[in-house]
Amino acid sequence: MKKKPLDNRRWLAKALAGLIPGAVLSLGVMVLVGHLCGSTGNPMTMSAQWLMWLAAFLWIICICACFLFRTGLGAWLGFGWMACLVWLINTLISGSDVSGGS
Repeated sequence: MKKKPLDNRRWLAKALAGLIPGAVLSLGVMVLVGHLCGSTGNPMTMSAQWLMWLAAFLWIICICACFLFRTGLGAWLGFGWMACLVWLINTLISGSDVSGGS
């Protein structure tokens, strides 16, 4: 079977995959790292500032990496699957932090 070469004929679908599910993925990674490092969520703390810059950096990486997929559908499925996985891990981690009472 011959592999299809990379092309940018479906650049709009790939770019939208980097923008929309890429943003969901980068925000999910930001939340996951915030859970793991114990950030309070106060935007005036240094850890929160690092997390905000991390999300922006990861989003830029997603936008650049979306053109490495062969098709737009592949980019949507790839970023969407990774975003779902990250948010599932976030849900499992935050579910274990919830206390049973008041």
